[in-house]
Amino acid sequence: MSEHLKTQSDEKLMESYQMGSEAAFDILFQRHSGRVFGFLARRVTLKNAAEDLLQEVFFKLHRSKHLYNSTLPFSPWLFSVTRSVLLDFAKKKNLEDPSDIQYFDKIASEISPEENDGRLNKALEVLPLAQRQVVSQRVYDEQTFEEIATRLSTSPDNARQLFSRGVKKLREALGRKE
Repeated sequence: MSEHLKTQSDEKLMESYQMGSEAAFDILFQRHSGRVFGFLARRVTLKNAAEDLLQEVFFKLHRSKHLYNSTLPFSPWLFSVTRSVLLDFAKKKNLEDPSDIQYFDKIASEISPEENDGRLNKALEVLPLAQRQVVSQRVYDEQTFEEIATRLSTSPDNARQLFSRGVKKLREALGRKE
């Protein structure tokens, strides 16, 4: 592996990979596979599934490398690929409906960081306590519905319902219709 590649930014490495450098891909994999695996492992309970999904993420990165725009940061692009793989997995396995979390993430990303804390926190405050707890634990603490149900002494189905209702109220509070 070329030493000069190791010092390049992720964006430059991705450019090199787009032009055929396998060494650039290897460095990107070394730099990011741990974080991607951690992200996936927190969301799927089986270690083997997380490992399979990690491979799928980098395979999808390979298939989509021509779509990457090197003027944009690499990390968010990689995690959008990761999230897409995770959502596909959830749909195939008929797991928790990820659409509410995806929507919550979309709301958070559309609000500037300065506005984000105030607007989301104010919106969270209008939720009934149980909904606020479930939304916070699910989104910020990245807990499963089963973990939330145990902490709140309720069923996973009730935790899902509280989450869904909470996100719906957040949409209304933030003036979003989608």
